[in-house]
Amino acid sequence: METVKIDRTKEWTVEDYLLLGEMNTPCQLINGELIMSPAPTPYHQFISGNLYDILKTESKRNSGVVFYSPIDLYIDKNNVLQPDLIYVSKENKNIVTNRGIEGVPDLVVEIISPSNVFTDRNTKKKKYQNIKVKEYWIVDPGNKTLEIYTSTQEDQDTPYLYLAEEGLVTSTVLPQLQFNLKEIF
Repeated sequence: METVKIDRTKEWTVEDYLLLGEMNTPCQLINGELIMSPAPTPYHQFISGNLYDILKTESKRNSGVVFYSPIDLYIDKNNVLQPDLIYVSKENKNIVTNRGIEGVPDLVVEIISPSNVFTDRNTKKKKYQNIKVKEYWIVDPGNKTLEIYTSTQEDQDTPYLYLAEEGLVTSTVLPQLQFNLKEIF
């Protein structure tokens, strides 16, 4: 296995990022900076798996497709993000390429960890809002909450739907989707 040395003296681009090849360490390109993170915790993976199962069932019903991390979401020449989960509708399947997701997905889910709270709640949220992702979910395992931001809401900084520990989750992107928040924690 090769050791990768990160050059922090330059602004990274998608071309630089692609030269890294497949890696075991999750990394993202955010605003021209290569960000590497430790592997998710087992609890993070448990939540991600539960959400994946729910979204997978719904995607089969409407011929969409759901992906789990790591998968690259290409935003622009200085941003390649790796959300925990991505849903792409039947109508947008053309954005799924051999390289990753090259276009605006319908739904993005980030499960926050102590090391990425600021990035997921601020930097990545703004990126998703700027490219008009229809729904962005922030799952907070520590507080057992789910926040939903939509591209159509007027106040982009206040969750459209905020659930604490229990409640029925619904989606504007997947209108038939309904599950109790307890199912994911």
